[in-house]
Amino acid sequence: MQGEQTLEKFRRIRRSSDYERIWHEGQRYHTKHFVVIVNPGRDFSRLGITVSRKVGNAVCRNRLKRWIRDLFRSSYKQFEPVADISIIAKRQAGRLSHLQVDQELLAVFARLETDDHD
Repeated sequence: MQGEQTLEKFRRIRRSSDYERIWHEGQRYHTKHFVVIVNPGRDFSRLGITVSRKVGNAVCRNRLKRWIRDLFRSSYKQFEPVADISIIAKRQAGRLSHLQVDQELLAVFARLETDDHD
């Protein structure tokens, strides 16, 4: 049951060295409220999320991270290539609704699919 509600540990980017590698080597996609950095992965896709205090209080930041993890968990199987994805929330991201977060990030995920096939 827990596996359905959480993003498994192996799908999370947890080491600062992994974040640094992604930030230096990855392809950046900018939206109005997020920076999405994508770096080709190994065997499976992983997600890292950065939400600073500038975005909002702890409740706001944790809600935003939960929504992003939920979106990634439900959509990582749909897109190729396998990649490490780091999502950085910009200052105004805390004002978005759940639907707006999903729409903005799904648009980036759709671009990943088309960029891979070009």
